[in-house]
Amino acid sequence: MIAKVEPLTPARALRGPFDYRLGSRLEEVGVGALLMVPFGNRRLLGVVVDLAESSEVPEERLVEPLAALDGHVPPELVELGLWVANQYCSTPARGLSLVLAPGTGTGARRRVGPRRSLVAELTHDGRAALEPEHHGPLGVRQRAALHALAGGPMPASALGRTAGCDHGTLRRLERRGLVSIGQVVRRGQVPHVDGVGARSAGEDPTLAQRRALGAVVERMDAGGGRPLLLHGVTGSGKTEVYLRAAAAALERGRSAIVLVPEIALTPQTAGRFVERFGDAVAVMHSRLSGRERYDEWTRMRAGEARLCVGPRSAIFAPVPDLG
Repeated sequence: MIAKVEPLTPARALRGPFDYRLGSRLEEVGVGALLMVPFGNRRLLGVVVDLAESSEVPEERLVEPLAALDGHVPPELVELGLWVANQYCSTPARGLSLVLAPGTGTGARRRVGPRRSLVAELTHDGRAALEPEHHGPLGVRQRAALHALAGGPMPASALGRTAGCDHGTLRRLERRGLVSIGQVVRRGQVPHVDGVGARSAGEDPTLAQRRALGAVVERMDAGGGRPLLLHGVTGSGKTEVYLRAAAAALERGRSAIVLVPEIALTPQTAGRFVERFGDAVAVMHSRLSGRERYDEWTRMRAGEARLCVGPRSAIFAPVPDLG
């Protein structure tokens, strides 16, 4: 299989896609995958924008990507990024940068990736080593580590605090087959949203709100189409309609994006939605740190948060099946 890759470079003269051969170790790569690829005497990040069974490049000149990285983008967002680039006379790299995980685009100053930690778990032989009849040599720290792991897998750092064992102790236990050690991705904390402005009263909607919501849900169930404009003076209850429309989307197994006009209004709006939907809400704006934005992007990509609140850039949130 051939991967057609757009390199993520700010150079306007360098446009792809360029063909790379996918070997057996990368056979699961699909559209939206983030790859490290050789390019002349350089190594570049690139996004897979298409797959093909053959290439116009001679077989002997095709090379394989060096590695597949974290940050796979949904294919529909790849299509959107390329459309934006074409529509506004920009480069594919700049268009794709809009939809990539924070910290991976052409303007990223520092690459951000998933935080991983080592987790240890008892093996069958490790449990047997804790039985009274087992007479194999175990040090004090090794035995303490096995006892700590008897209750279930634990991060290596936590074992250091509870059992006093260091990394070397764990590796020795691993070599003896008493524990297994693997890497897991640590989820970041959900950014704290302070309550700003009026709180939801939880009252029944007015007749006007019910009519507006009915029109929104009817359009949603019909598969979308033309935009709807909700018109009302300040304090007339428009936000309650947005809240209930988002709830209708979630009830149908779909997702929602709520755009605010400016960053300053994000806490006020996000507070209302977090109050109603809890951790199902992700917040995206430039005042978050790079790490916070990456963690929120990852929560949405994994389906843990299906409702995004933010300014204009939140339109590229990786939530599936927008309602």
